[in-house]
Amino acid sequence: MKRILATAAVLLIGLGARPALATEWIVCSSADGEASIALLVGHLSFLAINRANFQVGDESWSTNPELEPGTPILVAQAYESETTLDVDLADVGFEAVLASLQVVMTIEGDDYISGGVLRVSGKGAWVVTCEGP
Repeated sequence: MKRILATAAVLLIGLGARPALATEWIVCSSADGEASIALLVGHLSFLAINRANFQVGDESWSTNPELEPGTPILVAQAYESETTLDVDLADVGFEAVLASLQVVMTIEGDDYISGGVLRVSGKGAWVVTCEGP
């Protein structure tokens, strides 16, 4: 009986062991510093955006204004493949896409490069370089 209980305990502990869910920031900025976007992402079997914020000039938008001040926004949709990242951020009523980020990522040898375009509705579009996972 003790052996069965010990085996059951080991199995339950093993079932509870899961890999840590790491989150990391992806930050994309224009060369002139006029526009930037930051995404706190978790990588599971899908892309999970935990927080997002972007700025143009002195204006800011944020999915979590309590931590990162700005006009409230929501993640409308996000897609990631081995070579691309596409994210749309919307107003809180999901009536309009306020910002779109389209990134291309490539690896060649030890070189990793990512960059793309950040478009902010009514404000403009910028070529951005990105750092992060």
